[in-house]
Amino acid sequence: MWTTAARCAGLGLALASMSACVSVDPGADYIVPLEEFNASYFYCFVEPNLIFGKKCGDDGSHGCHFSDKVPELVLTDHPPVTCANGQPTDMTQIGNGTAAGGNLSAVSLQMDTDYLNAPIYTWPTQIVSAHPKQVFLPSDPVVQYIATWAQE
Repeated sequence: MWTTAARCAGLGLALASMSACVSVDPGADYIVPLEEFNASYFYCFVEPNLIFGKKCGDDGSHGCHFSDKVPELVLTDHPPVTCANGQPTDMTQIGNGTAAGGNLSAVSLQMDTDYLNAPIYTWPTQIVSAHPKQVFLPSDPVVQYIATWAQE
């Protein structure tokens, strides 16, 4: 049987050990997670209208990003993701290891919740950055897809 004194000592030791752990050192390789953006919205609206809908290559193609010429945003050409009511319907087309999943990852790195500061907006509009070609104007309807994705 535990005596009252032993229980109190045990409780005191437990409380002391919990209070000793005030914070955890995240280490030298600590990375703040990136904002996650709605994948379904990307597959059904952003990718078909912005990534595949706008031509950026000198030859009127998507050649610049579908190669290693632009290491900041390498994309993969693939058949459009099948969507209904804003949702992908064929799960084999999306996810890790798929071309669409790779594009989502690459484009998400160029996205920001404040879309006006997102490279996916500032570069192709040439607002802030020295993109080699103006792909669309800030007034282009495709900008609404970027703005909506930022809030999804």
